[in-house]
Amino acid sequence: MSFEAFSKQFSMLPPIYLSGFLSGLSASSVAVMLLLAPAIAQDSTQPNISQPNSPQIDSSQPTVRPSLSPATNPNISFRRPLRVVDIYTPNNLELRRSEYHFRLDFPADAVEPLQKLVFEQISGVDYPRYRDRDFYAFNRADRTPLPLSVVENNPDQRTIVVEFDPPVEPGREVTVVLKARNPRDGIYTYQLTAFPVGATEGQYAGVERLNIDEPFRRRDRFRWF
Repeated sequence: MSFEAFSKQFSMLPPIYLSGFLSGLSASSVAVMLLLAPAIAQDSTQPNISQPNSPQIDSSQPTVRPSLSPATNPNISFRRPLRVVDIYTPNNLELRRSEYHFRLDFPADAVEPLQKLVFEQISGVDYPRYRDRDFYAFNRADRTPLPLSVVENNPDQRTIVVEFDPPVEPGREVTVVLKARNPRDGIYTYQLTAFPVGATEGQYAGVERLNIDEPFRRRDRFRWF
């Protein structure tokens, strides 16, 4: 109710009710009412300004999400990462020519194709003499070659980098063969890191150990005779 309507109804009260109402108020209450009356009357005359309508969101429209491409998501990753299964060598005697067969499990639900593998030697007293021009890879299921476009050997950092061209699709049984001359006898540990296409950061793919033995000397053959 506006102040004008209240005042009109108040003035229409019979004198006996009006005198009784005013006599029940203290002098201070009457003074406060008189002081606030102009402000209330002015406020009641202000136009009712409604707020502008806020934009409505149409929930029926599909949400547009950025695509997962190397340009917008450089840290794209495998949904299920690769794992190195084992490492095999046909000749583990020191200083002999041999091959290191790294067998990997590349699950079909990894989704992203494999672009690059990094082999890092994280333990061992020596470093093999790799013949990086002879590295190769294949699919164990049908022996199909998996071409390598880039091969990098960094003895200072003790790393080997191989890149596939074209990238390897998930579900393949990948084997990478590194040809080398064996180092001195000891235990050598390798950590693998896998990179999907377009990724700037790799994913841990496991650790495998290679044992290099010292060949028997002639006197060792007759030690027990």
